[in-house]
Amino acid sequence: MEMVMEYLPVFAGLLLGIIAHIIKKVIEQRESDRTFSLKKYLTENPYKTFMVFVYAIGGAAGLHMDGSLTIYTAIVTGAAANSFSGKGSG
Repeated sequence: MEMVMEYLPVFAGLLLGIIAHIIKKVIEQRESDRTFSLKKYLTENPYKTFMVFVYAIGGAAGLHMDGSLTIYTAIVTGAAANSFSGKGSG
């Protein structure tokens, strides 16, 4: 339980980074295509949705092994993972 509590802020940071980047990309996409639906995109591209989390966990594991995993690096890693997967780009 102690280990879960230690990494809970990091996982929250990863999710925050992913969600923030998705929101940014949805706003950009909706400005050019008013019919864009995030739900439709996610269900039509499940492999990209899955890969976001693979990239985020891989990035966090690398940072952990390096000793530089913090909530701040987790947020950036989450956003970068989402960007790397092409999530939300239409």
